[in-house]
Amino acid sequence: MTDDFFMRAALAEAQKAYQAGEVPIGAVIVRDGAIYATGHNLRETGHDPTAHAEIVAIRNAATRLGHWRLSGMTLYVTIEPCPMCAGALVNARIARLVFGAADPKAGAVISLMDLVRD
Repeated sequence: MTDDFFMRAALAEAQKAYQAGEVPIGAVIVRDGAIYATGHNLRETGHDPTAHAEIVAIRNAATRLGHWRLSGMTLYVTIEPCPMCAGALVNARIARLVFGAADPKAGAVISLMDLVRD
C-alpha cells in the first residue's frame, strides 16, 4: 500500500464528515501497512470542540490497541494538524505524519510552527 492509497482513505473519511454537516476533514491511522483506525470531524454532531478527525482517529486506535502509545503507527490526515492535534500525535507517540494540504490559518506542523519536531 502507498501513501496515496491511505490518503484516499482519509479523503473518504472527510466525505463522511461532509455528509454529516461537519467540516470535511478525515484521518486514518496505519499500522503494519494496514488501516488500523479511522476518524473524521465530529465537533458539530458531538458538540465537542476536541473532536477533530485526528483526535477521533487517535482515540479509536488507542481503544482498539488497549494502550495510549501508538508507536510505529502513521497518521494520514487531509489537512495539516492544528496545535491541539499536533500535540496529541506527539503524546500518542505517532511515528509518522502525512497530511494532504497546509493550513496557513491554524497549521502547527509547517505553517505557523512545528510542534511535531520541536
